Amino acid sequence: MVEPSQSLPLALRGVSGVTITIVPLAAVDAALLARTVPDVVISPLLCPEHDILDLARQLEALGYRGALRAYSAPLPNPRLILAEVRQIWHGGDFDILELPPKLG
Repeated sequence: MVEPSQSLPLALRGVSGVTITIVPLAAVDAALLARTVPDVVISPLLCPEHDILDLARQLEALGYRGALRAYSAPLPNPRLILAEVRQIWHGGDFDILELPPKLG
């Protein structure tokens, strides 16, 4: 997870069988990806330090080919964001997790 807000850990409460590494965007580099070998990278769609486009660009440059998920409160038109990220995230597996208001 990159720069999580408090909402995603609440949404993950009760999930078992996974290891979660939480890092700031600045710590995402080739060494981290090699050490953790993530199945999925999860980040808020927007946060004060960056947005999902920044993270997608960084992961693309590092050659990461796993899944990338953004999470957000419900969006009026997530297809616009999906299309924009997929232009940066060439061939990558990207989606948006829309959390219910009480979890987002």
